[in-house]
Amino acid sequence: MISVSRENGAVSFKMLSFFVVIFIIVHLGIKLVPMYMDAERMKDEMAVKARFSQTLKDDEIIADLVKKAKDLDLPLGPGSFSLFRDEDKRTMKIATKWDVTLHFFFDVYPELTTRTYHFEPIIQEDYSTKL
Repeated sequence: MISVSRENGAVSFKMLSFFVVIFIIVHLGIKLVPMYMDAERMKDEMAVKARFSQTLKDDEIIADLVKKAKDLDLPLGPGSFSLFRDEDKRTMKIATKWDVTLHFFFDVYPELTTRTYHFEPIIQEDYSTKL
């Protein structure tokens, strides 16, 4: 009998390194993608509120933004938002900032596996168009 394959039940180094790379990519994706999606959702909400600021009061805008931040589990409160209205140019500028700390790879070695990301969206919209 002639043996066609040289398999002996062991995993090759190539296959093991492939699985390690796939694990790293998936782990980073699971950690990073939701954080960036939440930041983009917050920016979208800020843009909508700035666009419709002609009909909304500043207190209503801040309350809506705080509610959205709570829905997204972002560390933002009423004092976290800065609103600037320019009645001459009919623009609204909304600014905020927050930090998110992520722990990668099960926080095995905290000095290397912990990273803080800083977000500082600033939205300026023109609300001069008729509703």
